[in-house]
Amino acid sequence: MSREDEYLARILKSGSRALASYAAGELLETHPEASGAPDAFAAWQGWLAVRVEELAAAVTAGHPTLFISQVQWAKAVLAARGIAAEHFRAGLESLRSVLAQELPEPVRPLADEYVGRALDAFDREPADLSARLLPDTPGGRLASSYLLALLEGDRRRARQLILDAVDRGLSVRDIYLQVLMAAQRELGRMWLAGEINVAEEHFTSATTRIVMAQLLARATFRAPNGKTMLAAAVAGNQHDIGLQAVADFFEMAGWRTIHLGANVPITDLVQAVDCFEVDLVALSASQSTQLPTLKDAIEAVRQGERGVGLKIMVGGLAFAGSEELAHEMGADGFASDPNEAVRRGNRLVGLPE
Repeated sequence: MSREDEYLARILKSGSRALASYAAGELLETHPEASGAPDAFAAWQGWLAVRVEELAAAVTAGHPTLFISQVQWAKAVLAARGIAAEHFRAGLESLRSVLAQELPEPVRPLADEYVGRALDAFDREPADLSARLLPDTPGGRLASSYLLALLEGDRRRARQLILDAVDRGLSVRDIYLQVLMAAQRELGRMWLAGEINVAEEHFTSATTRIVMAQLLARATFRAPNGKTMLAAAVAGNQHDIGLQAVADFFEMAGWRTIHLGANVPITDLVQAVDCFEVDLVALSASQSTQLPTLKDAIEAVRQGERGVGLKIMVGGLAFAGSEELAHEMGADGFASDPNEAVRRGNRLVGLPE
């Protein structure tokens, strides 16, 4: 990252609320029809502040496409919640205008380029927020039944559906991948689309953690291979169920696993890596705004006692499947699902895949 990029990213991150405030005011002044929601100014200020933080993350990574993809997701989410796309576009145009006025002159062109590219791509097909669970497969049917039971508040029935599937011979790994992770993805889609609230999401996710613990007790394990992996969601990332699945798959594959969970501060991460004499670190980021923190975490781990020979693998929605971005963050590899994570982790430390 150039000094100019770093300077712009720092200004955007520290001034996100103020810049969004100016943009929200300009939007509502020039497009009063965008003020339909209660407390419209606060709503647009909050929404645009997140876009400024996403812009800062894209500048830090040097990837304008990151900001473009986040804008596309935001457009789809707003549409699902009844906010017209033209109002969101007007908000981005107001933000572009504010950045041109308020940013120091040397970094204005770079900010304008990123926002301009997002506006140029704005009319593309929005991100798909349609239902993802397919009822024409056994896994899809079970995932649908499991999720329905939880949304009806019947945790006992949901848990029993999964345990009965194990008794019928469905492997623990297949249940993780085809049922539980599929249900979590659909849950995330439903939250983005405004179809469920935070309480429903928390209840369902909490139950899935319990079910995963019960499944792991029934899994088959390979002999210990002498290697240790540590899994952590970086500071700011509250979502770690997918990472828990990765840690469980490593444990089933013969690794000793240390799962630290969500929102792990960098200092504590480094201490844990050294304390447990870790061979492989798996870090996750769920949003692009967490990528600068992830990069800082990787740099800090590299400087620790285990840093020289340690291997680091990353994953999560923030990477949008980009292996290139993972390497630019300083990682040794990227994985998009638990099976791939184990294969790549084994390869990184010299074990058979």
